[in-house]
Amino acid sequence: MFSRLDNYILKAFIPTFFMCLLIISGIYIIVDLLQKLGEFVDMGGEAFGTGVRYYAYLFPVIIFQFFPAVTLVAVCIVLVRLAKNREILAMQVAGISLYRILLPIFVVTVFMSFASFGDQEWIIPRFAERLETLQQTSFGNNIQRNLLLDDKENNTLIRVWRYDNKIQRMQSVFIIGRYENNKKKFTISADEGRWLGNNKWLFTKVVKHNYDKRGKWIAPVQLIDSLEFDSTVTPQELGKIKLDPSLLNFQQLKELCKNEPDNPRNSLLFHSRIAYTLTHFVLLLLGIPLVIGFERLSRNLFLRVGLCVLVCGIFYSLSFICSNLGNTGMIYPILAAWLPILILGSVGLLFFDMMKM
Repeated sequence: MFSRLDNYILKAFIPTFFMCLLIISGIYIIVDLLQKLGEFVDMGGEAFGTGVRYYAYLFPVIIFQFFPAVTLVAVCIVLVRLAKNREILAMQVAGISLYRILLPIFVVTVFMSFASFGDQEWIIPRFAERLETLQQTSFGNNIQRNLLLDDKENNTLIRVWRYDNKIQRMQSVFIIGRYENNKKKFTISADEGRWLGNNKWLFTKVVKHNYDKRGKWIAPVQLIDSLEFDSTVTPQELGKIKLDPSLLNFQQLKELCKNEPDNPRNSLLFHSRIAYTLTHFVLLLLGIPLVIGFERLSRNLFLRVGLCVLVCGIFYSLSFICSNLGNTGMIYPILAAWLPILILGSVGLLFFDMMKM
């Protein structure tokens, strides 16, 4: 099935991939452990068992998040080693094209995409509820992050970056008010929101933009020190243990989109799940030309790995920006999901085509 060349490259790639996966996962777990060290100390004798369960539930999520980046870094290390030993040059002198040399890597990337999809579809949902419950109970975690709520009665969409249930306080709040035709009526961004009772929140350091019924901005921008805001969203609703939609499988997301058709976050997650399967290929198209496209720099392992990490950073940053725009309804969710793939995939194809094959 595989030629000697394929087996040689795969034998170099597979151990490197698992080594990178363990190192990156280990770093993530150590950082997370240090952040939760106080809670573990307070648990006393239960700390070890709780920690083992927590990181066992969390590990599939870590794998899903870092799979594409780990694949790129592993490919980078293997190709730099081959280039440093002039093995790629020897293969090309023997009449083997760079496309053929890279073929087993792309075949494995297909498998990695399926493995990543399977992790999200079958493994993560099995532990999702236990993970959320453990975070909320064992760690006394009163903090909810990245909340998106649809106040249908007031026709507003509320995005809360951080909510402390203990003191009933929001941080970094963004609100979109809508007309009956769903055009923007106003937007509010506030540093903080505090519950007053009687369906009222008090927002501080507010920036408000108003729009007419056609969706056009009305000058001027309003800068307000404090603003009372009516909303049916209460601390009780914000403080509920909610299953993070990003931990749901494809079918559950589909059902969620049917049940909450006006919530753009659900639609964004649905389309992002499909787009994510191409992330491995986009990162490879961007990263491989940087690894072996410039002969004078190809021997510098640390520089090349650094460039691959930079590529990953650019991709995830663009995805984060698009997700925020899609979650708040500023762009269509399907566009927000596919825009990073389309933009960086096109750039990657251009780089790949320019590479000396």
